[in-house]
Amino acid sequence: MKPTLLSFTSLFVYLGLILAPIGISIQLGLPHRPWMDQVSSNLGMLAFNIILLEFWSTGRIKIISKLLGIDWVLQVHQLFARTAVLLLVAHPFMYSLPGRPHYSPGPANETYLGLSSNSFISGLVGLIVLGIMVGLAITRNKSQGKYETWRAAHAIMAVAVALLGFHHTVHAGRYAQEPIMHLYWQVALGLALLSVAWVYLVKPFTQSMNAYQVVSIKEASHRIWELVIQNSHNKTASYKAGQFAWLKMGNSAPLYENPFSIASCSDGQSSQMTFLIKDVGDFTHQVTELKAGDKIYVDAPYGNFGHKVVSSNSDEIVLIAGGVGIAPIVSLLRKMAQSDQATILQKKIVLIYGNRITEQIVDIAQMVNLSAFKHLELINVITEPDTTWHGLTGVLDKTSLEKILKSSGIQMNAAQYLVCGPAVMIDSVENALADLGVGLGHIDSEKFQYDFGQKNARNRLSLANWLMATSALIASAIYWVNR
Repeated sequence: MKPTLLSFTSLFVYLGLILAPIGISIQLGLPHRPWMDQVSSNLGMLAFNIILLEFWSTGRIKIISKLLGIDWVLQVHQLFARTAVLLLVAHPFMYSLPGRPHYSPGPANETYLGLSSNSFISGLVGLIVLGIMVGLAITRNKSQGKYETWRAAHAIMAVAVALLGFHHTVHAGRYAQEPIMHLYWQVALGLALLSVAWVYLVKPFTQSMNAYQVVSIKEASHRIWELVIQNSHNKTASYKAGQFAWLKMGNSAPLYENPFSIASCSDGQSSQMTFLIKDVGDFTHQVTELKAGDKIYVDAPYGNFGHKVVSSNSDEIVLIAGGVGIAPIVSLLRKMAQSDQATILQKKIVLIYGNRITEQIVDIAQMVNLSAFKHLELINVITEPDTTWHGLTGVLDKTSLEKILKSSGIQMNAAQYLVCGPAVMIDSVENALADLGVGLGHIDSEKFQYDFGQKNARNRLSLANWLMATSALIASAIYWVNR
């Protein structure tokens, strides 16, 4: 999570939303229960509320993605899913009260739990499904299964957990027997299911009514293709430099889509978008088989990568791209080149572009008017050079970056850094920059996969924020007992 005032403020707002059920329960003024039982109820309510809020932190809500960035949104989604599991596992083992006897049925109260055979089964099955869902999500990058299969299973299990959790909550929960709390859970569940309908039903329908067409498709470098698409109705493509889009081919049905950074720059008039897509799998290989006139379905724009670079107070900007990660960098450079502000074009810009082989280098000069910049330096780095390569070689680690930045005259602690590429490369670059004394506040990166087992400054900050937030939730659940 990026260490900004907005990110921390948003985290506090998010925690406030999670705590809403406890706030309602306090206002009900029900008779006190034993301390442990009350804590257990509070933890259960918090966990189920997190699950319902998770539906809105998937990165598919444009305004949230644009405001906070996909990095913040996805990390909150992935980390707090773990919080929900932890709280739910602890929740049933803390009760001391007995269940209502069969001869005296009724709702939960200060003397008895409302647990019945049906609500017990729904709670247990829901917890098991949630554990499986989180486990599959954590191990997805290491599995050999198709992304579309995982995504379909994830969505189905998420809906199942929400429905099972709702059944357990309203039948076994003490506070859920009260009309206002019951209404809250109904609304929260309804909004969660609405988000699913929005992504898997409404969006595909609107995309089918607003399709794009392939204008051109050509190989920009080895296995990297430049795809240009245009709105079929010539509607203006509204997006900002550095954002990304979800693309579908063939039809607008859900699931079969992938995110790609936009390499073009919207001038408020064009109906076109340009992408740089690397042929590395089933979906991306289909891109290479497209022809002019073929339909493309677009869900955009998302993210806010590099949005602050143009308005940054720093006079020095370092752009670090790995492979096809050059796409959003190209978009940002195009935007800056179009600027009529002399201060932007006068900035010292160093573009470090890493590739495995020379054939993979995209000719940026064909896509960006580099002559518009007064102080731009392009540095290519190749990890597997051939005998004809006379430029820099190796990986982008502390040694190579320090050498490049010093030779370019960059003030390392003052510059603004933008990093985009494979997740492994981003982690390596951020580690190197941290070792060179660059603060996380000076680094903007974007990746769609997170391995929190990796030891780096960004992960340490994210995990620290998550642990403090989870501790705060648990502390609140304890503090507000019998208040």
